[in-house]
Amino acid sequence: MLRLPESAQVISLVGVVFALYFASLQTRRLQKQIHISNLYSRYDALHHANERYDAGLAMLFQRPDLRPYIFQRRPVDLVGEDLDRALIVADQMAGAVDHAIRVGERFPDDEHGGWASVAEEMAKTPLFRAIVKEKPLDFPDLGRYFTEELDRNGPRDRDGNGDGDGRS
Repeated sequence: MLRLPESAQVISLVGVVFALYFASLQTRRLQKQIHISNLYSRYDALHHANERYDAGLAMLFQRPDLRPYIFQRRPVDLVGEDLDRALIVADQMAGAVDHAIRVGERFPDDEHGGWASVAEEMAKTPLFRAIVKEKPLDFPDLGRYFTEELDRNGPRDRDGNGDGDGRS
């Protein structure tokens, strides 16, 4: 028969086992909650990026003449106000894709596609190459999809005469 001190040790041991079991259950539940929270944050951030991209499309809707520069890889031959407007649209859309790529890499989700295909298409478009070359620090994650073509095919200067000073 067990003596009182031995029975107290057994009871203590059983208590420790139950405490560890419940702590492990709580840890698993906490891991699941953290995962759900991260996914919610990811989707919220991607929703924000999508809204920014849509805002760029809305600006494009106001100026349909800029559409070929965004979607058909037309070389940038714009000057003055037209070039400024095209760069604003490109900046808005490139910023959205850069943000979406950053979020997608930091909170990966294998079940849903990323924005890599959009970034790869942007890298082939002269207008987006121009904006990323002009402001590479604004698009660090998107910029990785761009190649050395940026060095060969940089943006035209704002006045379009190719001298790089922005003055006519």
